[in-house]
Amino acid sequence: MKNVPSILLLLFLTTGCVESEYGMPNQNNMHPWVVRTDFSNDESWALVKTQVSAPQRDPITRMRFYANVQFVDDSAYANLDCNDLVHALPTDYPGFVVFVVDEKTIENGEHPILVIGFSPQSLDPKDYERKPSQTPIDQIRSFRAIPSQIQGIENNFSIANMDFEDFANAVETDGVFRGFPP
Repeated sequence: MKNVPSILLLLFLTTGCVESEYGMPNQNNMHPWVVRTDFSNDESWALVKTQVSAPQRDPITRMRFYANVQFVDDSAYANLDCNDLVHALPTDYPGFVVFVVDEKTIENGEHPILVIGFSPQSLDPKDYERKPSQTPIDQIRSFRAIPSQIQGIENNFSIANMDFEDFANAVETDGVFRGFPP
Protein backbone atom coordinates (compact mmCIF):
# COMPACT_ATOMS: atom_id res chain seq x y z
CA MET A 1 0.00 0.00 0.00
CA LYS A 2 2.94 2.38 0.42
CA ASN A 3 3.22 2.66 -3.41
CA VAL A 4 -0.38 3.85 -3.81
CA PRO A 5 0.51 7.60 -3.80
CA SER A 6 3.16 6.96 -6.48
CA ILE A 7 0.71 5.01 -8.59
CA LEU A 8 -1.94 7.72 -8.25
CA LEU A 9 0.57 10.40 -9.20
CA LEU A 10 1.60 8.41 -12.27
CA LEU A 11 -2.05 7.97 -13.24
CA PHE A 12 -2.71 11.70 -12.86
CA LEU A 13 0.37 12.61 -14.88
CA THR A 14 -0.51 10.29 -17.74
CA THR A 15 -4.18 11.26 -17.98
CA GLY A 16 -3.86 15.02 -18.05
CA CYS A 17 -4.89 15.74 -14.46
CA VAL A 18 -1.93 17.87 -13.47
CA GLU A 19 -1.81 21.45 -14.66
CA SER A 20 1.51 22.68 -16.01
CA GLU A 21 2.53 26.30 -15.65
CA TYR A 22 1.45 26.84 -19.27
CA GLY A 23 -2.02 25.30 -18.99
CA MET A 24 -2.28 22.32 -21.33
CA PRO A 25 0.55 19.82 -20.88
CA ASN A 26 3.30 19.99 -23.48
CA GLN A 27 2.48 18.28 -26.74
CA ASN A 28 4.57 15.27 -27.60
CA ASN A 29 4.59 12.54 -30.17
CA MET A 30 2.95 10.02 -27.82
CA HIS A 31 -0.38 11.85 -27.86
CA PRO A 32 -3.12 11.44 -30.47
CA TRP A 33 -3.36 14.10 -33.11
CA VAL A 34 -5.85 16.87 -33.76
CA VAL A 35 -5.33 17.20 -37.51
CA ARG A 36 -6.34 20.20 -39.54
CA THR A 37 -7.77 19.17 -42.93
CA ASP A 38 -9.58 22.44 -43.73
CA PHE A 39 -7.39 25.46 -44.31
CA SER A 40 -10.10 28.00 -45.16
CA ASN A 41 -10.17 29.89 -41.84
CA ASP A 42 -7.12 30.40 -39.62
CA GLU A 43 -9.18 32.13 -36.92
CA SER A 44 -11.54 29.16 -36.57
CA TRP A 45 -8.58 26.76 -36.41
CA ALA A 46 -7.06 28.89 -33.62
CA LEU A 47 -10.40 28.96 -31.77
CA VAL A 48 -10.80 25.17 -31.98
CA LYS A 49 -7.26 24.69 -30.68
CA THR A 50 -8.01 27.02 -27.76
CA GLN A 51 -11.26 25.18 -26.98
CA VAL A 52 -9.60 21.75 -27.08
CA SER A 53 -6.69 23.02 -24.94
CA ALA A 54 -8.93 24.53 -22.27
CA PRO A 55 -9.05 22.60 -18.99
CA GLN A 56 -12.26 20.81 -18.14
CA ARG A 57 -13.30 20.53 -14.51
CA ASP A 58 -14.56 17.22 -13.16
CA PRO A 59 -17.94 17.95 -11.51
CA ILE A 60 -17.28 15.54 -8.64
CA THR A 61 -13.61 16.00 -7.77
CA ARG A 62 -13.35 19.57 -9.14
CA MET A 63 -9.97 18.58 -10.61
CA ARG A 64 -8.95 20.14 -13.91
CA PHE A 65 -8.23 17.80 -16.80
CA TYR A 66 -6.58 18.51 -20.14
CA ALA A 67 -6.70 16.85 -23.54
CA ASN A 68 -3.30 15.29 -24.15
CA VAL A 69 -3.16 15.87 -27.89
CA GLN A 70 -0.75 17.05 -30.54
CA PHE A 71 -2.00 19.69 -33.00
CA VAL A 72 -1.01 18.99 -36.60
CA ASP A 73 -1.26 21.83 -39.10
CA ASP A 74 0.09 20.25 -42.29
CA SER A 75 -1.38 20.83 -45.74
CA ALA A 76 -0.44 17.25 -46.68
CA TYR A 77 -3.67 16.29 -44.89
CA ALA A 78 -5.85 18.89 -46.66
CA ASN A 79 -9.32 17.67 -47.60
CA LEU A 80 -8.64 14.00 -46.85
CA ASP A 81 -11.66 11.87 -45.97
CA CYS A 82 -11.69 9.46 -43.00
CA ASN A 83 -10.23 6.47 -44.82
CA ASP A 84 -7.54 8.40 -46.67
CA LEU A 85 -6.53 10.27 -43.51
CA VAL A 86 -6.09 7.11 -41.44
CA HIS A 87 -4.10 5.50 -44.24
CA ALA A 88 -1.90 8.63 -44.51
CA LEU A 89 -0.93 8.65 -40.81
CA PRO A 90 2.72 7.79 -40.09
CA THR A 91 3.67 4.20 -39.35
CA ASP A 92 4.56 5.12 -35.75
CA TYR A 93 1.27 6.96 -35.09
CA PRO A 94 0.40 6.73 -31.36
CA GLY A 95 -2.79 4.75 -30.87
CA PHE A 96 -6.00 4.15 -32.74
CA VAL A 97 -7.85 7.48 -32.64
CA VAL A 98 -7.37 10.77 -34.47
CA PHE A 99 -9.33 14.00 -34.08
CA VAL A 100 -10.01 15.96 -37.27
CA VAL A 101 -10.79 19.63 -37.80
CA ASP A 102 -12.46 19.51 -41.19
CA GLU A 103 -14.79 21.74 -43.20
CA LYS A 104 -17.80 20.84 -41.06
CA THR A 105 -15.84 21.68 -37.89
CA ILE A 106 -14.83 25.07 -39.28
CA GLU A 107 -18.26 26.01 -40.67
CA ASN A 108 -20.46 24.89 -37.75
CA GLY A 109 -20.73 27.32 -34.82
CA GLU A 110 -20.24 24.51 -32.28
CA HIS A 111 -17.11 23.36 -34.15
CA PRO A 112 -17.89 19.61 -33.84
CA ILE A 113 -14.61 17.75 -34.29
CA LEU A 114 -14.57 14.49 -36.24
CA VAL A 115 -13.38 11.65 -34.00
CA ILE A 116 -12.03 8.76 -36.04
CA GLY A 117 -11.38 5.42 -34.39
CA PHE A 118 -9.51 2.64 -36.15
CA SER A 119 -8.72 0.10 -33.46
CA PRO A 120 -8.74 -3.59 -34.38
CA GLN A 121 -12.06 -5.35 -33.98
CA SER A 122 -10.47 -8.63 -32.93
CA LEU A 123 -8.68 -10.10 -29.96
CA ASP A 124 -5.65 -11.17 -32.02
CA PRO A 125 -2.59 -9.38 -30.58
CA LYS A 126 -1.01 -9.22 -34.06
CA ASP A 127 -3.82 -6.91 -35.20
CA TYR A 128 -2.70 -4.37 -32.61
CA GLU A 129 0.72 -4.19 -34.25
CA ARG A 130 -0.64 -3.05 -37.61
CA LYS A 131 0.23 0.31 -39.11
CA PRO A 132 -2.56 2.85 -39.76
CA SER A 133 -2.16 2.26 -43.51
CA GLN A 134 -3.04 -1.41 -42.92
CA THR A 135 -6.40 -0.63 -41.31
CA PRO A 136 -9.28 -2.29 -43.14
CA ILE A 137 -11.80 0.33 -44.27
CA ASP A 138 -14.63 -1.47 -42.43
CA GLN A 139 -12.76 -0.87 -39.14
CA ILE A 140 -12.61 2.92 -39.54
CA ARG A 141 -15.46 4.48 -37.54
CA SER A 142 -16.34 8.05 -36.68
CA PHE A 143 -18.58 10.42 -34.79
CA ARG A 144 -18.37 14.11 -33.93
CA ALA A 145 -17.77 15.77 -30.58
CA ILE A 146 -17.76 19.37 -29.44
CA PRO A 147 -14.27 20.63 -28.51
CA SER A 148 -14.92 20.64 -24.75
CA GLN A 149 -15.50 16.86 -24.87
CA ILE A 150 -12.21 15.96 -26.55
CA GLN A 151 -10.46 15.97 -23.17
CA GLY A 152 -12.83 13.36 -21.74
CA ILE A 153 -12.62 11.21 -24.84
CA GLU A 154 -8.81 11.30 -25.01
CA ASN A 155 -8.32 10.80 -21.26
CA ASN A 156 -10.68 7.82 -21.14
CA PHE A 157 -9.13 6.22 -24.24
CA SER A 158 -5.60 6.71 -22.87
CA ILE A 159 -6.34 4.68 -19.74
CA ALA A 160 -8.66 2.21 -21.51
CA ASN A 161 -11.48 3.27 -19.21
CA MET A 162 -13.95 3.56 -22.09
CA ASP A 163 -14.10 2.38 -25.68
CA PHE A 164 -14.92 4.15 -28.91
CA GLU A 165 -18.42 2.67 -28.84
CA ASP A 166 -19.14 4.15 -25.40
CA PHE A 167 -18.90 7.63 -26.91
CA ALA A 168 -20.26 6.81 -30.38
CA ASN A 169 -23.39 5.30 -28.81
CA ALA A 170 -23.96 8.47 -26.76
CA VAL A 171 -24.15 10.94 -29.66
CA GLU A 172 -27.25 13.04 -30.01
CA THR A 173 -29.64 12.70 -32.97
CA ASP A 174 -27.44 15.00 -35.07
CA GLY A 175 -24.44 12.67 -34.58
CA VAL A 176 -22.57 14.97 -32.16
CA PHE A 177 -21.31 13.93 -28.72
CA ARG A 178 -21.90 16.73 -26.21
CA GLY A 179 -21.30 14.75 -23.04
CA PHE A 180 -23.08 12.09 -21.07
CA PRO A 181 -26.40 12.94 -19.47
CA PRO A 182 -26.23 13.70 -15.73
